[in-house]
Amino acid sequence: KVFITAAILTLALPPVWAQGQGGGQHGGQGRPPQGQGQGQQQGMGGGAGRGTMDRDRTQARQRIHATDQQRDQLRSCDQSMDRVRTRARDMAKTAGGGNFIADQTRQQRDQLREQLRTMEQEHGRLMNGLNADQKQALEARHRQMEQIHERMNARLQEMDKELGEATPNGKRVAEHARAVEREMKQLQKHNREMQSEMGVKP
Repeated sequence: KVFITAAILTLALPPVWAQGQGGGQHGGQGRPPQGQGQGQQQGMGGGAGRGTMDRDRTQARQRIHATDQQRDQLRSCDQSMDRVRTRARDMAKTAGGGNFIADQTRQQRDQLREQLRTMEQEHGRLMNGLNADQKQALEARHRQMEQIHERMNARLQEMDKELGEATPNGKRVAEHARAVEREMKQLQKHNREMQSEMGVKP
């Protein structure tokens, strides 16, 4: 009886051992290699983060998107800036040439000032009509544009001083006019970048 019982136990052991081995294999396959799951989670998290950033940027652009009136004002400002640049360039050529005539240059100076005043008024109406989100988003650019306005007005004052002399120096007047043209070019650059930020096509 003892012999028969031992034989039965011996025959029963291999299947149990095999089942245990198989269970271990399945258990090993069920667990991903260490780091693989973390990498997948990080990749999914990074994609979600980028999606959130893109959505935030889109919402920010929508908040400062120009109205129809602002779009017209931006384009009108750009046209006025073109006229000021052209006037300043023509004035520089006239004053710096060999046939400098003080009275003719003073008339050009007056026309330049009037065009500059018109442009500043248009720009002022545009900036005053911005909503709170637009003002916040464009605050730094507006500050830079104001600084350009101040430099141009300082140049005009220097031009007035020179043209107020009994015998004004045409080359110095031309230098001031070229400086106004350069400043206006920078101002126009800011205006066009602002158009782009506000969703206005050229």
